[in-house]
Amino acid sequence: MDMETTTRQGSPRGPILGAALGLGGALLGAGASLAAGLPGALGALVLAALAGALLMRGPGLAFLAGGKPSPAPKAQAKADAQAAKAIPEDRIDTLTGLANANGLSAWFVDKRARLVEDGKGIVVLVANLDAFDEVTRLRGKDTADSILKEVAKRVSAFTGDEGIAARTGGDEFVAVATVVPEKAAEWAEEIAGKMAETIGRPVELGMSAIWIGGSVGAAVGKPSEGEAVLARGREAFLKARKLGLGRYVVDRGGL
Repeated sequence: MDMETTTRQGSPRGPILGAALGLGGALLGAGASLAAGLPGALGALVLAALAGALLMRGPGLAFLAGGKPSPAPKAQAKADAQAAKAIPEDRIDTLTGLANANGLSAWFVDKRARLVEDGKGIVVLVANLDAFDEVTRLRGKDTADSILKEVAKRVSAFTGDEGIAARTGGDEFVAVATVVPEKAAEWAEEIAGKMAETIGRPVELGMSAIWIGGSVGAAVGKPSEGEAVLARGREAFLKARKLGLGRYVVDRGGL
């Protein structure tokens, strides 16, 4: 209701028509004054010219021509920024809203130059849920999807401000975070343990709680070698899964 009222009050029709009529009157008055040889004719012409300039600069010109006023500079800049941030659909996992495998690969390509310039390293964490196929079979697809959405939220908490979270397979999740190289191994050890603990917490669905854990593999490396670091993270995950549910392994090489 308020928006509709504001729109109506902000319509340029009244001010523009009034300005047009005023301009016409001023021109007629100036012509009459010139015909009568009155000294006020010059002033009338100046006022008419100023009114015409204002009318031409105002938003009403587009309205009279059947078009729309141009957006304000700030609004246009904001729209351009939002368009630039738009992510292609083929890079998004539609279920969770995270990046998919394509999106993760694109992130490695898009970010590596700047991260190298900033002297950053990356930590790649790979998490996989335990016996998820069995959960899907016993609980149904809707419940399985709800679990994946919850795990996606938990994984996203480990990316930091510059990183990315992705669902790269049925129940495989990846979190990439940037880090100062000197602290990369220590930090990877800490967050890999926290991720394993976090995804092992029960998922509350309605009146029931579903316990589902997983294993985590982590690897540190250079941003210019993102895909290779991801591969080492997956190898670390396989080692962690052999150790048992809720375990993690960190590959410290690569920096």
